[in-house]
Amino acid sequence: VFVCRAIRGLLADGCLGLAAVAAKACAVIWVLTGSECSGKTSLAQQLHTYLGWPLVPELARGYLNERYAKSGNYRYRPSDLLALAAMQERTEAQLGTDAILDTDLLTLIIWWQEKYGPVPRAYPTQWQRQIPRRYLLCRPDIPWQHDPQRENSTDRDRLFARYQLELSKRQCHFTVCHGTEHERLEQALAAIQNLS
Repeated sequence: VFVCRAIRGLLADGCLGLAAVAAKACAVIWVLTGSECSGKTSLAQQLHTYLGWPLVPELARGYLNERYAKSGNYRYRPSDLLALAAMQERTEAQLGTDAILDTDLLTLIIWWQEKYGPVPRAYPTQWQRQIPRRYLLCRPDIPWQHDPQRENSTDRDRLFARYQLELSKRQCHFTVCHGTEHERLEQALAAIQNLS
């Protein structure tokens, strides 16, 4: 990463037209992940404000809100999770700089496994194509807040362990963020700074 930042600096003047290529090749994506109601969105917004990096909001929330608004009582299906994975991939392909994602494909993988069992073939293929990333895994040590889209008020700790296991199994770099909002922000910024 240090080498990438140095290359970016050298090519910032557009020399040889490589600045954009270097920026995209060296971009670091930071993903907020974890069980429902664990502070992901709040921390993502804080990081966006503090760092000024692009923020990709949780795509599932907007997608499902649109469907709920149209039908009043929409129930998601496997086809929705496949559509969300495709949307996630298209959105990430447009990123060219350091960015913050409020969830990513990992959430869809665990969601699918929890609801439907083994994941479809498209998910592992998409996982292999992802831009390199680092994860900030949010511990659900904050009070539960009701939300019509949330389903797991009583097993957030089990799901947190599931995310932790999945990240370890996939050999992903991750930092656990916990405590107050201020403590979480400090932990996230320390992880980002350690990579610089």
